[in-house]
Amino acid sequence: MSKHYSVTTLKKNNKKNAIRYIYNQRKSTPHKVAEYLELSRPTVANILKELVEEDTIYQEGFANSTGGRKANIFSFNMSKKIAIGVEIRHDRYEVTAINLSAQMLKFETFYIPFRNEPVYFDTLSSSINAFINALNVSSDKILGVGIGLQALISSDGKTIIYGKLLDCTGLSISEFTSRIPYPCTFNHDAESLANSELWFDSSLSNAIFFNIRDNVSGTVIINRDFFRGGELKSGVFEHMTLIPDGKQCYCGKKGCVNAYCSFSALLHPEEDIDSFFSALRTDDKETKERWEEYLTHLASTIDNLHMIITSDVILGGKISNYLTQKDIDTLHRKVHKRSAFPSEERYIKTSKTTSLPLCVGAAIPLVKKYLKLLF
Repeated sequence: MSKHYSVTTLKKNNKKNAIRYIYNQRKSTPHKVAEYLELSRPTVANILKELVEEDTIYQEGFANSTGGRKANIFSFNMSKKIAIGVEIRHDRYEVTAINLSAQMLKFETFYIPFRNEPVYFDTLSSSINAFINALNVSSDKILGVGIGLQALISSDGKTIIYGKLLDCTGLSISEFTSRIPYPCTFNHDAESLANSELWFDSSLSNAIFFNIRDNVSGTVIINRDFFRGGELKSGVFEHMTLIPDGKQCYCGKKGCVNAYCSFSALLHPEEDIDSFFSALRTDDKETKERWEEYLTHLASTIDNLHMIITSDVILGGKISNYLTQKDIDTLHRKVHKRSAFPSEERYIKTSKTTSLPLCVGAAIPLVKKYLKLLF
């Protein structure tokens, strides 16, 4: 019994190791797989045969000849499974489909304002179902639907425990699972963006991550995972008090980081971010003064956070599309001036995934979960 168990376990491990190797390499020859895993060629041949039959890999041509018979090239089937990501905002929702390498296969925006009412969930769910049907794949290929939004999410991803901006506190994932025939889960918006950052930057280990757009949200990354201290999560630094008894924040407090470091705080009524930065880059005096004050508040926030966690600070969200190296240099100078322990370290950075919509990051946990089971 013990010997049979060990042989079965060894076969499973060999298969998982082969899958992991081909996935990481994207494609490989049987010789390279055998060489890397230190397995015999017949063993590798049997494993590859099984993986082809399971549609996990497929043959994609031949390697260049070195004088003998050309070797087969096997590629990982990144479309074996597909994950759906959604971002819900107050004025629209966005939907994407990604494959197992987090590559976008399809993306759509629906300009329908959020309403915490059945008719809205009917419309949104119909959009998602039609979006999935248009992919023309079998239902067993769909891993599920990750839904990102700016709200605090329960640890099981099933309930909105604080959703002031969308007025959706208490919203249950059942509003979606009752209408969409796939597993669904909620994701915090800043964590969704940070998911993409972690996925495409393997060197990222620890960071304080900002999501700056109309409002601010954030998360703390430690050892490539999100630090969560309790049900209300950690890293909600947008509601730290920056200026005692300062500007009103939507949360009900006064002087929060969000009241000074969001686009809403930066822009005049009816002004959009594109026109602001257009004026800024042409040296408009009033705009430059506003920007200088904004960076001062942002620098104070960064310095406070960096005193708690000494790590990179990543400025993500829409603001990262507009920041220049000069802006980052200014922030470093302002932080350096305020810091009790000034350092020349260049730890303030912009996101590397600015071109990706947030809904990609909302779908990535579904891919990670599947790959973890696969290998």
